[in-house]
Amino acid sequence: MLDDDRFSELDALLNQTGMYTKFLSEQLQQMTEEMEGNDAAPPAAGSKRKAGRQGGNSRKKGPGINSAAVSKVQQELVPLIKGELRPYQIKGIKWIVSLYQNGLNGILADQMGLGKTVQTIGFLSHLRSRGVPGPHMIIGPLSTLSNWVAEFERWCPTIPVILYHGSRAERQKLRTSRMPTGLVKNTFPVVVTSYEIVIADVKHLQRYAWKYIVVDEGHRLKNSNCKLLRELRTIHTGNKLLLSGTPLQNNLSELWSLLNFLLPDVFKSLADFESWFDFSGVGEAGSDQHIVAQEQRNRVVSKLHNLLRPFLLRRLKSDVESSLPSKEEIVLYSHMAPDQKRINEQLKDRTVNEAIAKVENGQRGASISKLNNVLMQMRKNCNHPDLITSALDPSPMFPSAAELVEQCGKMQLLDRLLKPLKARGHKVLIFSQMTKMLDLLDTYLEQLGHKTTRIDGSIGWQDRQEAMRAYNSDPDMFVFLLSTRAGGLGINLTSADTVIIYDSDWNPHQDLQAMDRCHRIGQQKPVLVLRLATAHSVEGKLLKRARSKLALERLVIKKGAFLPGETEEDMKGTSMKADELLEILKEDKDTKRDEAQSGVISDKMLEKILDRTHLAEKKPPPYSDVGVGYEIVHHAEGSGLLSGVE
Repeated sequence: MLDDDRFSELDALLNQTGMYTKFLSEQLQQMTEEMEGNDAAPPAAGSKRKAGRQGGNSRKKGPGINSAAVSKVQQELVPLIKGELRPYQIKGIKWIVSLYQNGLNGILADQMGLGKTVQTIGFLSHLRSRGVPGPHMIIGPLSTLSNWVAEFERWCPTIPVILYHGSRAERQKLRTSRMPTGLVKNTFPVVVTSYEIVIADVKHLQRYAWKYIVVDEGHRLKNSNCKLLRELRTIHTGNKLLLSGTPLQNNLSELWSLLNFLLPDVFKSLADFESWFDFSGVGEAGSDQHIVAQEQRNRVVSKLHNLLRPFLLRRLKSDVESSLPSKEEIVLYSHMAPDQKRINEQLKDRTVNEAIAKVENGQRGASISKLNNVLMQMRKNCNHPDLITSALDPSPMFPSAAELVEQCGKMQLLDRLLKPLKARGHKVLIFSQMTKMLDLLDTYLEQLGHKTTRIDGSIGWQDRQEAMRAYNSDPDMFVFLLSTRAGGLGINLTSADTVIIYDSDWNPHQDLQAMDRCHRIGQQKPVLVLRLATAHSVEGKLLKRARSKLALERLVIKKGAFLPGETEEDMKGTSMKADELLEILKEDKDTKRDEAQSGVISDKMLEKILDRTHLAEKKPPPYSDVGVGYEIVHHAEGSGLLSGVE
């Protein structure tokens, strides 16, 4: 329990910094009223509105947006922008301006696909129109860099921008020719670069007095020990803006890292921060001392949540983009082919059973490593047995397309999907975590004569840019193969309307990011997400685990309180404990009674699922949520820390 002095100190700190909340909320409220028509009724006393929930783009009933007023506000706010912004995007820019005017840093955390890039460009154009040309630096994943440059050229061609990448000599040439130190003129470009280049060139980048540093996909900074965060702290900047569409899953160190990014002078010490939440040794549960400590904890957490509000802006697609086409996600279950069944049984040999017995008896250590290895082999087997057996095959040749399909139940299901999808004129993104699986899929698709392209971690940024351009511009380019981690960030592939997740990621947010490569602003068609899984296997259990993590994230801050029942042990990362591994590897008798895993989907039912008429009409599906070989997934969008932030 905190002593009285320490608790009073923390309480006063949170009260003081919480003053920003009311101030910035009032500014956003004024912005909302400026854009609403004259008939808009004033809000009830004491009521709060969520940013972006009003207007013609909202599904909720409410006052209409005056389009003339919106155009006027946009022209005054961002006169250099070429194109029409959505009302909620204008509000987002205004919010960043409010932070800037008050010398504050912030996080724009709109759900993926709502235009965080264009809002950032709009804000930087606002600064330039007010005589603040920079210098500004945008740091993001390699796959997003070319998109940043293209979006600047599209929305604000008067702002010079450079892609700061390439070899050491090429970067030196860019610094000499385009990035002079000293007085910043209008010709100084916005610098777009990657995490890795910042780490490599930190000594050079320290020479500039950056006005704004924008970190795209900023959840990379949640780890307070990451090298990128350490190097960024050494680069002088007036302001920082973090972009992240991924709801935060916070333990105390991640929460501190976030607050340290926003308020480094206030939140200096992780040890002090953790000590505020150290309620160990406070007596037995139910005692007076324990109750007082718990009440202190609740008050601290509630105030921390309120403290975060002014620095975070989070809008969901369901709040602001009713014009976005519908999206439906369905899990399709395959069976195991004979080869897969044989390999699966071999993996459950006596050695593995011994490891399981040791874990059950409390003898962990090396047993966990063995269980992890077995789990990975089982997942490979679900994807395709060739991922295991190829190590024993001296032939350098891949199996034929017919053999690849025959050997694997999941490939048989994929084969049944691609034929009607191609016939109906759909374009498909296929995600896998395993690059060797992408190799097999590449071979299979090539043998069938399908036109494809690919992005994985080994593809350079120039080739990525060309692959995206080719796919979006060529109507005959049927399939885009992507690794989930490399292709799930900052890539716009709205020419596709179908996502096939061949194997699910450990982290469910990675799969959500993958889906949003095509379900985003600019998409004109309903999007169908098909997640493939092998029935009665470790995949089904991993899917169940991922779904529960989305519904109940680890130590989430939501609606002013931590979720109850989480212990410090529960908070540690996303790696599985021995008990979880054991539970996944054990035979699941419950799935035997699971209708979705009771068989393979029929051709007739598959035709119904691929028919998107109900999605185009925004109606419920004309079939049950669960049937033989399939189940419709209903996940809550935006679950996590930021869903409760207004």
